[in-house]
Amino acid sequence: MVPKRLQALFTTLYGDIALDELPRIMWLSALLCCIIGGFWLLDSLKDTVLATTVGLEHQPKAKAISVLVTLVVVAAYNNAINRVRKPVLFYLLGAFYGCVFVVIGGALAHRRIGMENTTPDPNRLIGWLSYFAIESYGSLMVALFWAFTNATMDPATAESAYGLVVAFAQLGAIFGSTLATQAKTLHISFLYVVGGCTCWAVCGMVYGYESLFDVDDAAPAKTPPPGRKRRREPWCALFFDGFSLIARHSYVLLLLGISTLYEVVLTVLDFEMKIIGRARYGADARGAEEFARLMGQFGVVVNTTSFLFSLLGFSYVVRRLGLPATLLVFPLLCVVATLVAYAAPSLTSLFAMTALLKALTYSLNEPALEMLYLPTSTDIKFKAKAWIDVVGARSAKAAGSLINNAVQNSDYLRGSLPQYGNVPTFVVSLVLLFVAVRMGMAFEQLLDSGDVVGDAPDAEATRGGYELVKAEPAADNPWARDLERLHSLDDLRPESDESDGDSEL
Repeated sequence: MVPKRLQALFTTLYGDIALDELPRIMWLSALLCCIIGGFWLLDSLKDTVLATTVGLEHQPKAKAISVLVTLVVVAAYNNAINRVRKPVLFYLLGAFYGCVFVVIGGALAHRRIGMENTTPDPNRLIGWLSYFAIESYGSLMVALFWAFTNATMDPATAESAYGLVVAFAQLGAIFGSTLATQAKTLHISFLYVVGGCTCWAVCGMVYGYESLFDVDDAAPAKTPPPGRKRRREPWCALFFDGFSLIARHSYVLLLLGISTLYEVVLTVLDFEMKIIGRARYGADARGAEEFARLMGQFGVVVNTTSFLFSLLGFSYVVRRLGLPATLLVFPLLCVVATLVAYAAPSLTSLFAMTALLKALTYSLNEPALEMLYLPTSTDIKFKAKAWIDVVGARSAKAAGSLINNAVQNSDYLRGSLPQYGNVPTFVVSLVLLFVAVRMGMAFEQLLDSGDVVGDAPDAEATRGGYELVKAEPAADNPWARDLERLHSLDDLRPESDESDGDSEL
């Protein structure tokens, strides 16, 4: 028997969750924990490897090229997602990336091509391969996880369990970044092998999920009737299908803006912090290990803060402020961070501001952005969202890298990167704030009307650039079914906190 006080606290933080859904939620939480843990371990090391093998000054170019790599990867991903079940996608990606990271780990242990050779050279392909593999893995695996989760969990349960899943993911991130701080003892090459093993562990956890829970909704598109062949769409059509959804709907265009513009700011601040940190520790092997330790500490701070906020603060902030007001918090912090970095550039200030922004990205901003997809069609949730989260985000990071590259290549500006680099990011932060205001207004309009964006064949009206469908309270319309619950986020009543004792847990 669960005590009523604990029961009320749990319901306040996560909403009403049925007891029979807890095993599924905990398994999904552990799965995301494994994905994020492996990614943060590798992500904490990738800049150290790039700096030692290629040179950190080439990071802006690496981010720009990663956009082209992402275009190819997303085309293959969209092609595969229409042909195989989502669990099979996990097996394919996990097996492939696991082998890639293990091979990279072995190469990094080599005396001539690995980390023992501390002479940076742009022709050392191992640094480029490591960077592109880690960037694409993090984008695809996380996007696939949420697509898989949305396909195997009903919307009401997913809404209630979201904070719990994110909190467990941050535990994995803390473990991965903490392990990266031991690069001097365990060696970077061995940690890459560990990261590859986490990819294989993901495959095993998905297999266990398939064995224990119902995943029928994760099946691919229906087989055509006998005698009729499924039409094969070209890869370019599969890729640009998501882009066309963004271009056709103003609401989704706003989603693109609010989901990607902040990446420009984070990319510039992150690069400034790493340039100053790398210069402090030197370019020799010992300096590389100390720099890796700094990046590991950065990951620990980011993910500890993110874990605590996602566990205790996200639900409170959204319920008290409402989603439209919550969307303004992160853009305002971006404005403040760029001003601080401009006025007082140092490793301490850049470390603190970048860590705070990244922590709130994972625990506040991204969970709030996920809620904006509720009043959209299935195609927008999967196709447009994949394009926004993978290609759109990488393109925004490339734009930030272009700013870094422009400053780095200028003899006049190079000595004052934080000052000159943060002028355009301040402008981007203001644009992001404007987009967040518009996004909140658009969401409130849909919340009040119950309309759904993107169901073009049944559209009854087109207003203000949105293609809308009047939502009916049918069983197959999750947005209409959960509309009353969503209203409570913007209109919290004091007595709602007093009724928590009647929850199912």
